[in-house]
Amino acid sequence: MGTRLVRPTTCISGAIALTALAGCAEPLADITSTARHVPSNVAYGDEGARMHLFIFDPNEPRTLADRKAIARRTIALEPGCAWVDAPDDVLIEATKTQGARFTDTLLVAPLRCSRV
Repeated sequence: MGTRLVRPTTCISGAIALTALAGCAEPLADITSTARHVPSNVAYGDEGARMHLFIFDPNEPRTLADRKAIARRTIALEPGCAWVDAPDDVLIEATKTQGARFTDTLLVAPLRCSRV
Protein backbone atom coordinates (compact mmCIF):
# COMPACT_ATOMS: atom_id res chain seq x y z
CA MET A 1 0.00 0.00 0.00
CA GLY A 2 1.38 3.26 -0.98
CA THR A 3 0.80 6.52 0.74
CA ARG A 4 -1.62 8.83 -0.91
CA LEU A 5 -0.87 12.52 -1.04
CA VAL A 6 -3.75 14.76 -0.23
CA ARG A 7 -3.50 18.26 -1.56
CA PRO A 8 -5.53 20.92 0.10
CA THR A 9 -7.88 22.57 -2.36
CA THR A 10 -7.78 26.28 -2.62
CA CYS A 11 -11.10 27.89 -3.34
CA ILE A 12 -11.32 31.54 -4.10
CA SER A 13 -14.78 32.92 -3.80
CA GLY A 14 -16.15 35.08 -6.61
CA ALA A 15 -16.24 38.10 -4.30
CA ILE A 16 -12.56 37.77 -3.43
CA ALA A 17 -11.63 37.33 -7.09
CA LEU A 18 -13.64 40.40 -8.08
CA THR A 19 -12.09 42.42 -5.30
CA ALA A 20 -8.62 41.43 -6.49
CA LEU A 21 -9.46 42.35 -10.07
CA ALA A 22 -11.07 45.63 -9.04
CA GLY A 23 -7.66 47.01 -8.19
CA CYS A 24 -6.75 46.74 -11.88
CA ALA A 25 -9.71 48.68 -13.24
CA GLU A 26 -10.52 52.36 -13.24
CA PRO A 27 -13.06 53.36 -10.61
CA LEU A 28 -16.56 53.72 -11.96
CA ALA A 29 -19.05 56.42 -11.17
CA ASP A 30 -21.20 55.74 -8.14
CA ILE A 31 -24.21 53.88 -9.50
CA THR A 32 -26.52 55.80 -7.19
CA SER A 33 -25.43 59.15 -8.62
CA THR A 34 -27.94 60.99 -10.72
CA ALA A 35 -28.07 64.23 -12.63
CA ARG A 36 -30.77 66.71 -13.43
CA HIS A 37 -31.00 68.02 -16.95
CA VAL A 38 -32.62 70.95 -18.69
CA PRO A 39 -33.09 71.44 -22.43
CA SER A 40 -31.50 74.28 -24.33
CA ASN A 41 -32.67 75.92 -27.54
CA VAL A 42 -29.62 74.59 -29.41
CA ALA A 43 -30.46 71.89 -31.95
CA TYR A 44 -28.15 68.97 -32.65
CA GLY A 45 -28.29 67.25 -36.02
CA ASP A 46 -31.33 67.04 -38.26
CA GLU A 47 -33.44 64.54 -36.35
CA GLY A 48 -35.01 66.66 -33.63
CA ALA A 49 -32.31 66.40 -30.95
CA ARG A 50 -31.54 69.33 -28.67
CA MET A 51 -28.58 69.91 -26.44
CA HIS A 52 -29.36 69.42 -22.75
CA LEU A 53 -27.41 70.69 -19.79
CA PHE A 54 -26.78 67.95 -17.20
CA ILE A 55 -26.15 69.26 -13.70
CA PHE A 56 -24.13 67.16 -11.26
CA ASP A 57 -23.14 67.66 -7.63
CA PRO A 58 -20.84 70.70 -7.78
CA ASN A 59 -18.87 69.42 -4.78
CA GLU A 60 -17.71 66.34 -6.68
CA PRO A 61 -15.76 66.93 -9.90
CA ARG A 62 -16.12 64.01 -12.32
CA THR A 63 -14.37 62.77 -15.42
CA LEU A 64 -16.07 63.00 -18.79
CA ALA A 65 -16.57 59.22 -18.77
CA ASP A 66 -18.28 59.35 -15.36
CA ARG A 67 -20.50 62.29 -16.34
CA LYS A 68 -21.54 60.50 -19.55
CA ALA A 69 -22.26 57.26 -17.68
CA ILE A 70 -24.41 59.01 -15.09
CA ALA A 71 -26.23 61.08 -17.73
CA ARG A 72 -26.94 58.01 -19.88
CA ARG A 73 -28.20 56.10 -16.83
CA THR A 74 -30.43 59.04 -15.89
CA ILE A 75 -31.89 59.23 -19.41
CA ALA A 76 -32.46 55.47 -19.54
CA LEU A 77 -34.96 55.96 -16.69
CA GLU A 78 -36.92 58.62 -18.59
CA PRO A 79 -39.35 57.06 -21.05
CA GLY A 80 -39.75 60.25 -23.10
CA CYS A 81 -36.06 60.86 -23.84
CA ALA A 82 -33.31 59.06 -25.71
CA TRP A 83 -29.56 59.59 -25.66
CA VAL A 84 -28.14 60.76 -28.99
CA ASP A 85 -24.58 59.67 -29.62
CA ALA A 86 -22.18 62.52 -30.27
CA PRO A 87 -18.39 62.58 -30.44
CA ASP A 88 -16.63 63.40 -27.16
CA ASP A 89 -15.15 66.49 -28.81
CA VAL A 90 -18.67 67.87 -29.32
CA LEU A 91 -19.58 67.20 -25.68
CA ILE A 92 -16.36 68.75 -24.40
CA GLU A 93 -16.69 71.90 -26.51
CA ALA A 94 -20.38 72.35 -25.71
CA THR A 95 -19.67 71.90 -21.99
CA LYS A 96 -16.81 74.42 -22.12
CA THR A 97 -19.25 77.08 -23.33
CA GLN A 98 -20.80 77.01 -19.85
CA GLY A 99 -17.57 78.30 -18.33
CA ALA A 100 -14.25 76.77 -17.35
CA ARG A 101 -15.14 76.42 -13.69
CA PHE A 102 -18.03 74.08 -14.55
CA THR A 103 -16.31 71.66 -16.94
CA ASP A 104 -16.01 68.90 -14.30
CA THR A 105 -19.49 69.31 -12.82
CA LEU A 106 -21.66 69.82 -15.94
CA LEU A 107 -22.19 68.05 -19.22
CA VAL A 108 -23.86 69.36 -22.34
CA ALA A 109 -25.09 66.49 -24.51
CA PRO A 110 -27.78 65.93 -27.14
CA LEU A 111 -31.06 64.16 -26.39
CA ARG A 112 -34.17 63.48 -28.37
CA CYS A 113 -37.21 63.96 -26.13
CA SER A 114 -40.89 63.72 -26.91
CA ARG A 115 -43.43 65.85 -25.16
CA VAL A 116 -45.44 63.62 -22.89
